[in-house]
Amino acid sequence: MRFGWSSWSLDVPDDWSVIEHAECLSVTRSDGALQASSAHKEVGVVTERDLLFDEEERRAWGCWKPVQYGEFVGIVYRYFHEEIVWRRWFLRNGPTLLFVTYNGTIDAAERDSLAVSSILSTLRVEASSDA
Repeated sequence: MRFGWSSWSLDVPDDWSVIEHAECLSVTRSDGALQASSAHKEVGVVTERDLLFDEEERRAWGCWKPVQYGEFVGIVYRYFHEEIVWRRWFLRNGPTLLFVTYNGTIDAAERDSLAVSSILSTLRVEASSDA
């Protein structure tokens, strides 16, 4: 099934649960959770530079690598905190910025890794109804 906001959407397999909060979309299965929220830049487009954070945050999250999922490009951080695997994506397309996180136990993260990549690969831009 397709879920998202006015400016973006993605496909979620039937074996994942979806909760649409006011501030984000939560997609869960087992001991892992994928959450996505977005922002819209009022003037111009979101740039690669907009995705980078201050040195202290980057040090805490480790190295980032470039990624592309569906119609969005950006960066991802992967790190461990208190035996939980965290992945943080900062993705962009035009004026839309997506902030996506996944967290789960090590077992859940291994089990969910391919499914999460598959879900994110379906990201696409949607025509905004307020344009």
